[in-house]
Amino acid sequence: MNVQRLFPMLALLALAPFVAQGASVHLIHLDSPPAVSGGCPARVHFTGQIETDGPLQVTYQWLRSDGSGNEHTVNFPRASRRDISYDWNLNTTMEGWVQLVILSPKREQTIKAPFTVHCGKK
Repeated sequence: MNVQRLFPMLALLALAPFVAQGASVHLIHLDSPPAVSGGCPARVHFTGQIETDGPLQVTYQWLRSDGSGNEHTVNFPRASRRDISYDWNLNTTMEGWVQLVILSPKREQTIKAPFTVHCGKK
């Protein structure tokens, strides 16, 4: 076999693990239970954190039990942790949940954070 042809292939194989590795989401966390304030209307306040191990653009979604979701994109210029929050305002009695979902660069999700809002007399 021609050594001149073999050397570039060996060099690429040796570098492949370093080239293939990029920054990723290191932590995705949703605090539970959420804070519920007010009677009706009520504000359900969700908090969480996203952490990356390097520079990265992350698209995430607050997925709700009613099927809707709000997408957001955040840029991490370096490895860091960012606090995030979301408010769901309700005018009716409801049991539901919210889940934090990373859409890109790789889909990941937290467990669901359940809540209950009671309107009217108890």
